[in-house]
Amino acid sequence: MTPQKGSAPARPLRRRWARAVLVAASAALIVSGALVADRLTRKSVTLDVSGSIQRLHTRADTVGEALRDAGISLDPEDLAHPLPQSALRGGMTITVRKAHAVALQVDGTLRQVRTQAVHPLDVLAEQAISLGLYDVVQVNGQLYPAQQLKQVEWQAPAAIIRVVRSVTMKLVEGDATQVLHTTQADVGRALDAAGVTLYLADRITPDPSTPVADGLIVAIERSVPLTIIADGQTLNTRALGPTVGDALAQIGVAPADLDSTIPPLETLLTPNMTIRVVRIHEDLTTQDEPIPFTTITRQDSTLAPGEERVLQGGADGLRRQQIRKRSEDGRVVGRETVAEWIVRTPVPRIVAQGSSAP
Repeated sequence: MTPQKGSAPARPLRRRWARAVLVAASAALIVSGALVADRLTRKSVTLDVSGSIQRLHTRADTVGEALRDAGISLDPEDLAHPLPQSALRGGMTITVRKAHAVALQVDGTLRQVRTQAVHPLDVLAEQAISLGLYDVVQVNGQLYPAQQLKQVEWQAPAAIIRVVRSVTMKLVEGDATQVLHTTQADVGRALDAAGVTLYLADRITPDPSTPVADGLIVAIERSVPLTIIADGQTLNTRALGPTVGDALAQIGVAPADLDSTIPPLETLLTPNMTIRVVRIHEDLTTQDEPIPFTTITRQDSTLAPGEERVLQGGADGLRRQQIRKRSEDGRVVGRETVAEWIVRTPVPRIVAQGSSAP
């Protein structure tokens, strides 16, 4: 059979195609082998970072390298188990516990620390911060006496811990002295926290707004209960002495001008005393009083017996008096004439009367 023209190049094409197939197959085998080798060299581990779980495939040789591959950095206070320098094995679980930040305010200094401790007392102990018997620890804004805080279970880390140091003061009240341990800022709040009842009229030295300090001596001079009767009202109140006059001056109802008090101002003050303020008022008034005229009779022989003739008409005079009127609490209790004078002299009436001849 004679070959046809144009069919000769078919066999070389088939050979080239076969070579291409072989090359592609070889490349596929190489890639597949590389992938298998990569899978064989990678290790599969589990990461537990503060409760967050993830899987990691890595060529790392140590725990620390595996953590770096996962983008997890360790601070000095963080904990990793196994240790970062430990050899990495497939199927291993790596546990990381990140430290949490806590703000500490102690003795006027605020700083931030990182710690694994959860209970506030453990955090303070870790930082070598000791507590006095009467100190108070403020955790996230809530106050706890140091002894009470030991009994409190703590589940979540605190954000801020503040140590409030106590100071020791003396409270002097009369002959009694009391020692107070307080964490309050000033005298007034320290006394309130200690359950000391104060009245507005009590005298406190130093002033209640004074900051507390170790060794501070606070003196209380107690006011006494009183009943004040004044201006038509009865007031139950308290005041300091030593006298009735001092108490009334403090209350603001002190006597003025002619006023008096029962008991007198110089009387020593005693508890439950009743003090009456008597308001005294004096008025000066004038009062006119007529002076009756008199009648003068003259015998006149020129008149018939029994006949009368008025020689001069009579006129009353006028006497004027100045009178002091005294009132106590609005009630008149006395009158007194302090001056008197004749404003107008009376004019006598003169009558002529007939008489018989001598």
